Order: sequence, then C-alpha cells, then structure tokens
Amino acid sequence: MLFWLIEPLDDVTSFLITMGSPALAAYSLQITHLNKGWITTSFLDVKYPNSQRIPTALSAFHHVPIRMSHRAPLLHSLIVLPKNDEFWSRLAAANKTRRWSIPLVMSYVLVIFSVILTIMDSVTSPPPGDTGYSIAAIWTFLLPLIIGWLSIGCEPEPSHLRNSLDNANQKAWVATGGRDKPARGPLAIEFAKAEDVDLARKEELRPVPVFNYSRVFITSLNAELILDLMKNAATNAEQRIPVADLMGSGVPAWVESEGNEIHDENRVGTDTEVTEYCTRVRVLPQLEWDSSSTSTLEVRSPQMASTSIPLLPLHDPRLSQNSCRWAPGIWKRVAIAIALALGLQWGTVGAAVMIHYVAPPVGLGCRAFSFLLYGAAGTLSFFLFLTSSILAHMSRPLQGQGCARPRLRTYQNAGAIICRWLGKCVAIVSAMGILVVCFFQITGAFNSCFCSSFTFDKGEHPVVILTINYIVGSSILRIWIGGLAFAFSTALLFGFSMYLARPPSR
Repeated sequence: MLFWLIEPLDDVTSFLITMGSPALAAYSLQITHLNKGWITTSFLDVKYPNSQRIPTALSAFHHVPIRMSHRAPLLHSLIVLPKNDEFWSRLAAANKTRRWSIPLVMSYVLVIFSVILTIMDSVTSPPPGDTGYSIAAIWTFLLPLIIGWLSIGCEPEPSHLRNSLDNANQKAWVATGGRDKPARGPLAIEFAKAEDVDLARKEELRPVPVFNYSRVFITSLNAELILDLMKNAATNAEQRIPVADLMGSGVPAWVESEGNEIHDENRVGTDTEVTEYCTRVRVLPQLEWDSSSTSTLEVRSPQMASTSIPLLPLHDPRLSQNSCRWAPGIWKRVAIAIALALGLQWGTVGAAVMIHYVAPPVGLGCRAFSFLLYGAAGTLSFFLFLTSSILAHMSRPLQGQGCARPRLRTYQNAGAIICRWLGKCVAIVSAMGILVVCFFQITGAFNSCFCSSFTFDKGEHPVVILTINYIVGSSILRIWIGGLAFAFSTALLFGFSMYLARPPSR
C-alpha cells in the first residue's frame, strides 16, 4: 500500500526535475537507450538457450531497482538449468514497458499549451509585442523526450515489473548436490528493498524514468556479469561438453539434438558443475593445449583464453575490488549521453536566449538573462546528479567483499548525498523559476521601461519607437523564425541520434 502512495509523489518530483534540468532527463533517456543497444548487441553472438530472452529482461531492469546475488550457484543455475527456461520466458514476456505517467502527460500539456499561447500572443499583442516564440523554443526539448520514452518504454503501470519478477521467481530453480534434483532456494534476482541500499543510493529505488541515471552503473555491471557467465557456458557448449563432463570425467557424453538446439540433458549437473560450467572453460586437444588440464578463466575477458596462466574465477571473493567496479565501455556511453543531453538543453535554451539577445533592446536583457540563468541552473543540477551517481556507485560494497577503506566510503557516501540534495533543490527552484518567467512574459510583465531599455551587459539603451512597418519588414521576424528553427532542429537531431544508435536486428 505504501508503494502506491509514494508513486504519485515520485511522478511529481520527476516532473519538477525534468522541467528544472532538461539535461538530466535527456541523459537518463539517452544512457538507457545506449545501454539497451549495448546489451542487445553484446548477446548477438552468444549461442546458448535464452540468449534472446535474457537481453529483453536485462533492458527492463533499467527502469526498476534490482538486487542481483553473485553467490554461486544462483545466477549460474538461472543460465544453465533447463528448468529455468520458463523463468526467462515469463520475465521476457512481461516486458511491456509503456505507461502514461504524470510527467509524460504534463509534458504534452506544457508543449501544447506553450504553442497555443504563442499563437494567441502573436495575434493579440500589438507591435512590438512581447511574443512568446522563446517559450515555444525553450519547451521544445520535451518533444524528443516524450517520443523517446514512449519508444524505449517504462512500466505500463506501477509495480508491473515487480509483479512480473515475483511471478517468474516462482519458476526459478537452483542446482544442488544431485544432478537431477534442483530445488527452490535463495533467489538470484529480486526487487530491491529499502534495506538493501543505504542513504547514498536511495534514488535507485524510484521506478521513474528520470531516475534511471542512478541505476545505470549497477545495471550495466549486472548485465556484464550475466553476459560473461553465458559466454563461458556457450564456449563449453560449442566444444560439445555437457555440464556434468566439464572436468573430463567422461560421463555423461554429449547428447545430440535436432538442429542447433542444445539438448536439456547437456545442461544438467550438480551445483559445483553448474558453477564451473559458467566460470571455467575446458581446454581441448584440438586447441593444442594439454588435454588433461582445465584452465580457469576470468569471465570478464574471453580473449584471455589464449593464455595458459590460470586466473581466479569470478565468484571467488579474492578478486580485486577495482576489477569489477565498472562495466566495459560504460564511460564511453556516459560521455556520449552527456554530450547529447547538454546539446539538447542548450540548443533549445540557447535559441530562446538568442531570440531576445538579438532583438531590441540588443543585449542580455531581462528575458535573455532569465533564460540564460535557467540553462545554467539546469546544467549545474545535472552535473550534481551525475556526480552523486558516480560517488554512490564508487562507495557500493561489492558482493563477497568487505569494505577495505571504510573512511573513504563514508566520504563518498556523504558526497553523494550532498550532491543529490543540492541537485534536487537547484532543479526544483529552476523549474518553478522558469514557469514564473514564462508567466511573466505571457502577461507582458517584461514590457516595463526598465526591461525595454536596459541590458546587463550593455547598460542603458535609447528608447526607440518602432513602427509596424519596421517590425514586419525588419530582421526581427527572421530572428523569431531562426530561433524556432534552431530549437526544433536541435530536438530533431537529438531524436535522430537515438535512431542512429538503434541496436541491429537479429
């Protein structure tokens, strides 16, 4: 019941943060899209059962807080055991990520409302009226965000993915000491609870699209973990090695099946065999290696199969803490998402600033300065949120490892909390401020003598009486058209960038 009460509050907070920091909303959308494409592409070459269902489920985990256990043989059993095929089937089938939430509805209303007010103000305002073309330009960022979230998706209704995961976990099995006796045991993938995260990572519990920024690092890390486990299992299967024969015992032999499918008998084993099947790759004679040896491979680097130096398995608690902190390629995707997000925000806000900076009185006047201040506040808020997510993830205790430097972790947690609250305060104040500025502009409050004759960068301007012919025939109309064209072009390029980054089809 409490979750249903918190959900509307999260939506309202999400709306205010989106209005106050367009860059954060664009970043959350873009990094979710890039990670989804990376996950889908990474599993393309993995030839193992459920390799098409698992990416679908992992992509849905961007929208909800998930707690994934790395303890063997929980995840290993989900990947290998044939009885867990129904688990992935239920989870993938439930990934209907669409919802008309309050932020989406309010975004549509704001865009339509601003355009209507612009048209009405252009018709009714006498020259040189304070037209609202800049308002239409500044809200243009909402269009690619709305279309993008409808394309990528979010939960169709509150608790949908939570209920889907609970339903799928009813069909989850864990390998035991008996090869043909899997049992119900601890769950490998669960919906995160409040006690699972500390105060620095509380935003991860909010299943609202704009808060995807807080889950990007852990979601990528979990996806990389499952990918590496599946790659090792697929490599053993390509060598026709059943789960129960990884150590070369000779029994049972590989069971043939029709087509390229892997027979269920080849995927049955004890808890130890299932774990080693996902973390060790057997060396065969045809690879010109010692056929009597089995080298342990680090699952994060399949290319290292060409070396005979034994490495620690992934589930071993002696692994270096820093080796598994960040998923491969995550910083490249983050950098791309940051560049595109800032480009969208400043392309639309900059268009509004340009309209009023070039139009009389030329310079940084009341209108241009207000929009410039809004853009600066949104950017500051975005970087505070981003810093908070990085510090929170750096302080995250890795499973199976103690906290080697508790004082450093305390500082990181404190920094994450401070940055998050500062970012949230700046974003909410910025959202309220831009709504007030738009209201003042529509009502003509900026048509005062001070705003019409003074700019902050050039001081006082002589008062010039403009005629209708001057306004119609001068460059002011071209300034309005150019500003709107620039804003809509920026929004179009942002949406087109998502189209270019689409993952390839199978």
